[in-house]
Amino acid sequence: MLLHCTILISADDLSLRAAGQLKRLLSCLKHVLYSLIVTVGLSFVVLSRPSSCQDMSLQQSTEAPRLVLPQQRQAARESGRMYRHSISPQWFANNTKFWYRNDLAQGAKEFIVVDAQKGTRQPAFDHAAMAQAFGNDSLATHLPISSIEFDATDNSLSVIASGKRYLWDAKKATLVEASTPDGSEEMPNGYRVGPRTGAETSLTFVNKLNGPAEIFWLSGDGTKMSYGQVAPGEARDQHTFGGHRWLITNDRQQSLGEVVANDAPTEIIIDGRKYEEPANPRARRRQRGNSGNAQASRTSPDGKWEALIEEFNVVVRSTETNQATKLSSDGAQGLAYEPPIWSPDSQFLISFRAKAVEVQEVHRIRSSPEKAGRAQLESSRYTLPGDPMPTYELSIFSIAKLQQVKPEVDRFEHEWERPRIRFSSDSKKFYYEQTDRGHGRFRLIEVATESAVVRNVIDERSPTFVWTTHTENQGLSIVNWLSNGTEVIHATEKNGWRQLILIDATTGKEKSELTPRGIVVRGIDRIDEEARRVWFSASGRPGQDPYFLHYAHVELDTGKLTWLTEANGNHSIDFSPDREYLIDSYSRVDAPPAHELRRCEDGQLVCKLEEADISELTSSGLSLPEVFVAKGRDGQTDIWGIICRPKNFDPNKKYPVIEDIYAGPHGSFVPKSFSPRTRHEALTSLGFIVVQIDGMGTANRSKAFQDVCWKNLKDGGFEDRILWMKAAAQKYSELDLTRVGIYGTSAGGQNAAAAVLFHPEFYKVAVAACGCHDNRMDKASWNEQWMGYPVGEHYASCSNIDNAHRLEGKLLLIVGEMDTNVPPESTLRFADALIRADKDFDLLVVPNAGHGMGGAYGQRRMQNYFVQHFLPGGNQR
Repeated sequence: MLLHCTILISADDLSLRAAGQLKRLLSCLKHVLYSLIVTVGLSFVVLSRPSSCQDMSLQQSTEAPRLVLPQQRQAARESGRMYRHSISPQWFANNTKFWYRNDLAQGAKEFIVVDAQKGTRQPAFDHAAMAQAFGNDSLATHLPISSIEFDATDNSLSVIASGKRYLWDAKKATLVEASTPDGSEEMPNGYRVGPRTGAETSLTFVNKLNGPAEIFWLSGDGTKMSYGQVAPGEARDQHTFGGHRWLITNDRQQSLGEVVANDAPTEIIIDGRKYEEPANPRARRRQRGNSGNAQASRTSPDGKWEALIEEFNVVVRSTETNQATKLSSDGAQGLAYEPPIWSPDSQFLISFRAKAVEVQEVHRIRSSPEKAGRAQLESSRYTLPGDPMPTYELSIFSIAKLQQVKPEVDRFEHEWERPRIRFSSDSKKFYYEQTDRGHGRFRLIEVATESAVVRNVIDERSPTFVWTTHTENQGLSIVNWLSNGTEVIHATEKNGWRQLILIDATTGKEKSELTPRGIVVRGIDRIDEEARRVWFSASGRPGQDPYFLHYAHVELDTGKLTWLTEANGNHSIDFSPDREYLIDSYSRVDAPPAHELRRCEDGQLVCKLEEADISELTSSGLSLPEVFVAKGRDGQTDIWGIICRPKNFDPNKKYPVIEDIYAGPHGSFVPKSFSPRTRHEALTSLGFIVVQIDGMGTANRSKAFQDVCWKNLKDGGFEDRILWMKAAAQKYSELDLTRVGIYGTSAGGQNAAAAVLFHPEFYKVAVAACGCHDNRMDKASWNEQWMGYPVGEHYASCSNIDNAHRLEGKLLLIVGEMDTNVPPESTLRFADALIRADKDFDLLVVPNAGHGMGGAYGQRRMQNYFVQHFLPGGNQR
C-alpha cells in the first residue's frame, strides 16, 4: 500500500515550541498516523485543528509526503497575508479598557491596550523589556505569549506563554511563574481551550446565505480562531467537543450568533438571522421577533381544564371531575382542528381548523449510486406556484359558555407557516399576522376574545408585493411588539423605502416614522424598552455607496437619530459588554479594513485603532476591483458595480467581458467589503475582465427600484446592466463589448440563459447552472413572492423554456442530477425546448451533484467555455 500524507502543523514558530507542547503534539500525530497506517487503499491529508490534537479531519489527496508550516501553507494559497485586519477585544476594568493582539508579518505579534475613557491606545507592556525577562532580546517582536490577563483589583498583568502563567512586574521588568490560569490546555497554535467535559461530536454548518459564511472556534477567554469559510449553498461537518463554542459570521464579518456544541451531532442552518434554537429554519422563522406568541398547552393556566383534540375536534376535560365536553363538531379527516391555545385567564381557547392538502413530489434519478447497481429514484415533497396550500379557519371557544364562535375573518393560507397567536395581558384581545397569497396584502389582525369583533391594526396593501417571505437578508421582523402590549414597531416599505414606523396598537394609528425615507433599514439589532431606543442597521447614507451598511439608534419618543458609524465603507460593529462603546470595522472592495473605537451614546470617535497592512498582498500581485457607477434605464438612478481586471492587465489590449450575474430580487449581490484574494481570479487569469452589477429589480434600494421585478423576472435588470457596461467601455477602451459573456447559478442561471434569449445582440456566450428556467417549476414560496398569484400568462412570458426559440449565440447548461433546490427537470425541459426549436447548445449533467456550478469540474468547464468561444485559439485546457 502506498500512503500519501500531508501533515499541517498549526504553530506560529516551531523553534519557540516548549518541549512539553511538542511532545503532546507529536503524540497526537503518532496516533493519527497509526490510524492511517491501518487504513488500506486510501490516501489522506491530515489537517490538525486548533481545538485539540484529536480535532483532525481526513481528506483525499494525491500529494507526496511533506511537512508544511502555516507560513508556507498561507503563501501557497495567497502568496502573502493581511495584518491588523481584525480585532478581538478582551474587555476588563469594568468594561472601560480592552486589550487585543496583532499578529504581524513573519510571526511577529504585539499586544495593545486601549483605555476607552481616556481615548488612548498604547502597547500593553514594554515588549522589549518583556523579551529580556524571557532571556532573549531578539524575542521583542516574537514573544512566545498567546494571551494576557489584567487583574480587576490591582490592574496587574499576567502573560500566558507555553501553557504557563507569569506575573509581570513592570517596575522591575521581571516575570514570576504562577499557576496555569484555569487548568486549561494550550493548543499548538497558542490558543487555549477549557477542560473538555463533553464527548466528541460534530456540528454541521449549512450555509443558505448568498455569500460565504465564516466559522470561528472560541477559546475560553473569547479569543476566536477561524476555521475558514463555508461557500453559499454548501455544508461543512466540523469535528468538535460538547461544550465548545463556535461563532458564525457573514461575509461582512457580522456575527450571526454563537453555537455551543451538544454531545450529540447538531445541524446549524445559516440563513442570515442570529442563530437560535431550534436549528430547523422554518421553526426559527415562526419564532423570530414575537416572543409574546402563545404556545399550545394542554392544561389551562389555572390548572382546572385540559384541552384535547379527539377525533379531529376540540374537547375540554375538567381536571376536578374528569368530565369531557366536545366544543366543536365539524372536524374531520383532512379538516382537523389544531392543538388549541389557552387565553392567559383560562376562559377561552383559540384553535384553527386546518384544511390539509396533498403536497405533490418532485423526483430525481441518481444515475451513479456509490455502491453501483441500479439507478435510484429519490423523491421529495415540493410545492410549486399555483399548487393548493393548507388553509386555517379561526375559532374561539368560551369555557364559561362552552360555545364556539367563528370570527368573520379570511382564512389563513400558507405553504408551511401556521397562525401565531399573541394575547393581550388581560386576555380581552389576541393578535396574529396574515399575508394574503400572492403577497399583495399584509395584516396584523386583532380579535376581541369575548365578542369576536375583528380589527386590522396594520393593513398594508401594495399594487406589486409586500415583502413578507424569503426575508433572510432583511434581518428583521415585520411586526415587533413592545412589552407594554400597546405599541408595535412596523418594518414596512409602504412609503417607498424600508422604514421603521411606531404604531399605536390600541388605535392602529401611526405615532411616528422612526427612520427617515431615503435610507433602507437592514436589521433591528436591539429594542431597548427601558431607554426607549431602537438600535438598527441601514444603508443609503448620502455621499456613499448606497449599499454600505451603517449602524444607528433612534429614540422612540423624540425620533432623534444617532449614527454610530461614519466612514465611507461597509461596516460591522462589536459592542463592549455594557454597550457603552463599540469597535467599528469597515472596508470597501478597493480599500482594506480599518477599525475605530466609538461611543454608543453619541457615535463620536474615541480613538483610531488599526488600519490593515496589505503590503504583502499587493507585492504578490493582489488586484483590487474598481467600483464603477453609471446611470440606469431612467437616466437618473445610479447603478453600482465592480470591474475586475487581470493581474497582468495591459490597458492597450482588448479584453472580453464576462458578467457574473445573480439578480434574485431578495438581495443585492455585488460585494462591498475587502477581500485578501483577487476576485474572480480564475477567469481574470485567463484573460477576461469580469464585472458584477446590481441592476433594477434587486433589493436594498428603493421600493420602486425593486418593483421592476414584479411579474417580470425575465427583466433581470438587463437594461441597466447593458447601459452600465457601455458606460464603462466608453471610459475604458480595454472592455471589448463585441465579446460579452455571462454566467450564473440558480436564479443567476435563469438570468444567464435569459441574457442570450432576450438580449442576444449584446450577450454572446452564456453558462447557466441549475437555473429555475420556468418560475412555474420552482418553489412556490420564492416565486409567488415576486411573480404573484394566481399563476398567469406573465409566468409564460418570463419562461426560458417558452422562449427557447429565441436563443442566439452560445449556451452551456449545467445541472446536478440530485439538485434539491431547483428541480433538475427545469434544466432538462429547457434542453428539450431548445431541441424542439432546433437550437444548438451544450449540456452538462453532473452525476450525484447538487445545486451549484457542478463542483470543480463544472467550474473548469464554465471557464473553458468562455476560453473556447472568446479567446484566439481557445482550446480547452
